[in-house]
Parts: sequence; structure tokens; C-alpha cells
Amino acid sequence: MRAPLLTALLLTGGAEALTMTYPNSTTVLHERAGDWAGAELKGVQVRAEALTLTEGTGTLTSAPLRVAAFDELVPSWNAVTPGAGSVTVEVRTQSGTGWSRWFSFGTWRSGEGRSGEGRTSLNGQRDAAGQVLTDTLRLNAKATAYQYRVTLRGAGTNVRLLAFNTSDRARRTAGLGQAGNRAAWGRVVDVPRRSQMLYPDGGEVWCSPTSVSMILAHHGVNVTVPQAAQGTFDRAYDGTGNWPFNAAYAGALGLRAFVTRLPSLAEAERYTAAGLPLAVSLGWKKGELPGAPLTYSEGHLMVLVGFDAQGNPVLNDPAAPSDAGVRRTYPRAAFERQWLTHSGGLSYVIAPQGAKLP
Repeated sequence: MRAPLLTALLLTGGAEALTMTYPNSTTVLHERAGDWAGAELKGVQVRAEALTLTEGTGTLTSAPLRVAAFDELVPSWNAVTPGAGSVTVEVRTQSGTGWSRWFSFGTWRSGEGRSGEGRTSLNGQRDAAGQVLTDTLRLNAKATAYQYRVTLRGAGTNVRLLAFNTSDRARRTAGLGQAGNRAAWGRVVDVPRRSQMLYPDGGEVWCSPTSVSMILAHHGVNVTVPQAAQGTFDRAYDGTGNWPFNAAYAGALGLRAFVTRLPSLAEAERYTAAGLPLAVSLGWKKGELPGAPLTYSEGHLMVLVGFDAQGNPVLNDPAAPSDAGVRRTYPRAAFERQWLTHSGGLSYVIAPQGAKLP
């Protein structure tokens, strides 16, 4: 099995940032002082490997980042926003026709509350380059570079991680059927099992925060499913499924969390073998995922906890009617196809600070 390509990505400003390069996507992580070399800072400074405010409001505008051609982008961030503090991440892209407008991924504020006050994506953003669909920038033509701008507001607000996943929709299934590593089979991470169906508001809509709460509990951060749902609620989206908001919620609780897209279950094996369960996003029609508690789904998240002795993925599926029924094993080929076809292998990586990534 081929390992992921971990490289230093060359920025216009000359700094280097850790990247995860796969056939279908590239994920760039900025979390060290050197990663922000060449950026324009206004009212912000880099201190103790984090962006901190020197004024009431500040911005960092990155140097352009050049990556493999892409037509989708999903950001992530880990931030502390005490009181009325907040963070906004914006991105613009470059193609043969020049730079797009700045697209905003809304306003993030940690804390719980069903109203989602102060925490919201931003609807209606569109230009000739593309549009924002809640948490995803989808382009009309492939771009080869992007630039980001992060705005911090409020005393004590800081950002310690910014991540950007870019992907090529046409290559979503490029890794389908890649041979797995048998040494990773028969190993399952002991992740607490939680059903979203036990709560009046949970139903079929709390899959993302329930999955996050399971992984957090595995790492020793015990929040209830309703707390996770309140902490990820997006007022504009009117739900809890915003991918960057879920990563930000885990990050606000002290974990290192970001969104990526993996090319295959073979690559996911590396994470579970290292003791790192993944929240994964997939969708399926009736009959396409044997053994699932839902007959179909247009988009559902569950926790990949390992693989059985035959290489089939073992999941904590929060759609089960009870906690006891959450653990499921799905046929490898069927599961991988629905995961890659639906989301291009989208996954939440949630790990303790300092944990080595595969």
C-alpha cells in the first residue's frame, strides 16, 4: 500500500507548510509560526504557534498557495473565541481568468446554544468563478491557487490551526478498490457508542455532532450529544452538519481537528491502525449499503473505528435506534463506493495535540 505523500508546499512568501497530497485532494495545514511567513498581518501577531490579536479586530491575509488543480475547497480552523469573540475565514481562488471574489465561510463562535447566535454560514455567495454551498466552495472551472484571509474579533480570541482541503470532483473515485493492508485488519479502536436517535431533536439530523461526540469521548473529552449539537449549530444552515463548524467545535475543546478527503479505505486503515478513529461522510440509495439502520441517506456521518479480519470496515453508526446497536460492519466494496462517490472520502481527523498523524 502506498503511503500518502507528505510534502512541504512552497508558498509565494517562501514559507513551508505540511501538506497531505492524494490523487483526489490536497490538504494544507497551517499551525506553526513559519507557516504564516509572507502573510500580511493587521492587528494580529503570531505568538506561541497561534494567531493572536493586538487590537480589537485583526486580519491575516496569506500569501497565495499553489496546489494541484481543484474545483472544490473546504476549510477548517481551530480557534478560541471567549466572550463575544469570533472568527471568519474567507478564500479566493485563481484560475486562468484571474482571481475570484472573496468567499466567506461565515462567522464562527464557540459555545452552546440552539439559536446559534453569532455562529452562522453565509448564504447566497456566487460569482462567475463559483459559489459557496454552506461549507464548501464549488468552482465552475478548475483553479490552481488560492489565498485565504482570517479575521479575529474580541479580546482573547486566537487561532492555532487553519487547514484547507482542495479536491478535483472528477477524481473522487480514483482510489476505489485499492488493496488494503492486512496488518491493519482485525483491529478496532474502542470508541464509545452513541445513538443520535435517542433525542427528540436528533432523529436523522444529528449524525455529525454525535459522531464528533463519540470521538471526543474516546480522547477523554466527554460532552453529551445534545451539547455537541448545540455547539455546532449553524443558524443559516439551520442544522448541525456544517463540516468546518464540527471540526472547529472539537478544536475549541483542545483537540487538533480538521477536514480532509482520503482516497480510499486503504488510506483510512493507516488512521485506525494508529488509534485515530475518523468521522466519515457518505450517502446511499436503497439497497446500496447492506445492514445500515437507514434504508437510504442523502448524507450521513458515522465513525470508522477499524476493520474486521476480512478487511470490512467497522463503524459506530449513530443512526442505530439504541447505543447498543451502534456498532456495525459493512461490506468493504459497497461502503467505499458510497463514501467516495458521495463525498470524495471526506473525513474529520480529530486527534490529541501532539499525536503523530499517519
